[in-house]
Amino acid sequence: MGDVERLNKQRRASSEAKVAQVRAALQAFTDTGRPLAISALARQANVSRRFIYDHPELRAEVARREAGAAERSRAGLAASARVSTASLRSDLENAKARNRRLEVDVAGLKRRLGDLIGAEAMADVAGLADARHLEFEARIEGLDQELFEARQDLARRSEELEAARQINRELMARLNRGG
Repeated sequence: MGDVERLNKQRRASSEAKVAQVRAALQAFTDTGRPLAISALARQANVSRRFIYDHPELRAEVARREAGAAERSRAGLAASARVSTASLRSDLENAKARNRRLEVDVAGLKRRLGDLIGAEAMADVAGLADARHLEFEARIEGLDQELFEARQDLARRSEELEAARQINRELMARLNRGG
């Protein structure tokens, strides 16, 4: 075997070893889900970028894996957006139901407050003792506090509902833009 043949054989073996290194690095990138970049791939495989560009089969494999990763990413994003949208819709319906219950509670508290104020007025007219009058005032104060807290809770839930609506609008806009 001549020197030229031996050198060609060594060069082919070296090239095949480098191709194997690039394929192993490419597999590592795919397995970890890291974004593919020729420079990073070449660094990990310990070859030059030029080596990858000079081998069309390697470049084609990189492009194929990039396309597959992009497709999986798009599919994952669409699936997570669907789940998120469904979750937001459910949260929105729950918040609406809670707001309706709070509105009923507020109306009941208003009725009770009116009854107590009426009873207090009647007690004043009937000349009930001051102790009874103070008891009613304390009761009214407690009901006022409950009403205040219910209104605060209603306001907070309304803000949460609006935030959920905004998130839903943003997600829908993102889905409509395709990304």
